[in-house]
Amino acid sequence: MRLSGVVRSFAMRPFRRLLVLLALALPTAARADSAPPDSGRFIVFQGDLPVANEKFVFQFLGDSLALTAVSRRTMQDEQGQRHNFVKTMLLVADVRDLGLQRYLSQQEFRGDIIQRALVPGDTSVSFYFEENGRGEAYRLVQPPGRLYVMDSPMFSLFEVVTRGLSGKTFTSRRMQLLALTDSMSTPLATVTALKPDTLQVGERRVPVRRYKFEDSSASFELFADSRGRLIRLVHEPSGLHVEREPDPVAASSNKKPKKK
Repeated sequence: MRLSGVVRSFAMRPFRRLLVLLALALPTAARADSAPPDSGRFIVFQGDLPVANEKFVFQFLGDSLALTAVSRRTMQDEQGQRHNFVKTMLLVADVRDLGLQRYLSQQEFRGDIIQRALVPGDTSVSFYFEENGRGEAYRLVQPPGRLYVMDSPMFSLFEVVTRGLSGKTFTSRRMQLLALTDSMSTPLATVTALKPDTLQVGERRVPVRRYKFEDSSASFELFADSRGRLIRLVHEPSGLHVEREPDPVAASSNKKPKKK
């Protein structure tokens, strides 16, 4: 595995037990101090063609923030047969600084099920990987600083980044990533603040903050509103861009009332 600071590997526990642990880590939505959910949907474009969508919900629950998301797309194989790709994920973070507490994702494609999970501790982080019921788990020395998960193709994870930058003034800063595939790598990313701009969102033009987000493998341009919500993501070399659908309330408020 391409990992730094490996302490030891250990026998894989049944993934169902990990699901229970993650569920227990998520505060119940019935708590009196929970805030209303903040939800949305991203449309993923390849050039001008929409190829995928991702529905997501941010739920503030006491001292935790829970992000759940579902990404869906259809892909065609060499024989022209179409297959559904579905990936779901849950991220739990500290509401004060968005420090990672738990992460879990499950991917379903062509009959295969792949699950990944992260459980940070005080000085180490445990990474779980399972494919069709068989897998491995590793415990690593935890990198310093706040941890941000990158797990393709979940674009709402970039919104965790932009929400964490909301209200902060800086020129450039480093971010510690936990990049997940069949293993986990720990690259450092650099976020650079660019000149503010405006974007057309539905029928309104809104001010946005712009960032350049890059590591050794890729570079993205991120656009976020005043609340830190990701409005657009662009990967110029590939022609990929991600657009947030306008808020339904904001879109309907611009409609003229019907005459009686």
